[in-house]
Amino acid sequence: MMRLIGAPEELPAGSHSLSLYASPREAADQMASFLKGARELGQPALVLTDNDSMMPLYREAVAQTVPELMDSFRRIPGSHTYETPEGRRPVPAALEFAASHPEGASLCGDTIPSILNRNSLASVLAYEDWFDTLRPFYHRGLCPYDLGRIPVERAPEALERLAGAHTHAVLSNDPSPGVRFLQLLVLPHVENPPSEHLGWLAQAVEYGLIQEEPGERSVGLTPRGADFARALFHLPEYARRADELARRRQRSGTDRDAAVERRTERPEE
Repeated sequence: MMRLIGAPEELPAGSHSLSLYASPREAADQMASFLKGARELGQPALVLTDNDSMMPLYREAVAQTVPELMDSFRRIPGSHTYETPEGRRPVPAALEFAASHPEGASLCGDTIPSILNRNSLASVLAYEDWFDTLRPFYHRGLCPYDLGRIPVERAPEALERLAGAHTHAVLSNDPSPGVRFLQLLVLPHVENPPSEHLGWLAQAVEYGLIQEEPGERSVGLTPRGADFARALFHLPEYARRADELARRRQRSGTDRDAAVERRTERPEE
């Protein structure tokens, strides 16, 4: 079973780890922690990214932790995986770097969240299953996933499959209720679930938001739970739309008042 760790820097050599994050800032902090662990293990590191908007956050986080590893980032055009007749496979840059460091290296591609959606989920999960068959190896891999990009209705399946294909996991520390709720789906698949989280899981089952599969170490979202998760994840969007609607109504009301005032005006005698 997968084991939870507190931070990516704790990942041992030979591990294939899943990290869940809920914001770009958290993703950058996790990446800096991963590189810190590479330094402590004496491993060379490679991070493949297609996200220019993340680079300032990466630089800031890494500069505070392991500035000497800032050159570990390599910009690539698109995903660090590509489709083949056998399924998704890593781009040559990743394979070449691993092969050139047979004693072990730390590798990460941050591009899966940029392609993850309902249509690509099956191929991404199949890729993770395939990649895990390559162990044992001396390398150390981090697979970062944006929780908000996982389709809610497929979250139980996705998180169960991801847990089965990774040796370790880092949970998001984001206090958002949506993040805390969705991460409960991981707990039956880890060997060291936090007792506090297990209490939350029990409450979610009691409230009819999560259902336990009889005789299996598996859980799923009830229809009510899926609606609950969608609402929690989209609260900021709902709030923004509500604010926009309120402003439109206010402007519309002001315009109507002005029109009424113009209609009631009379020319001076």
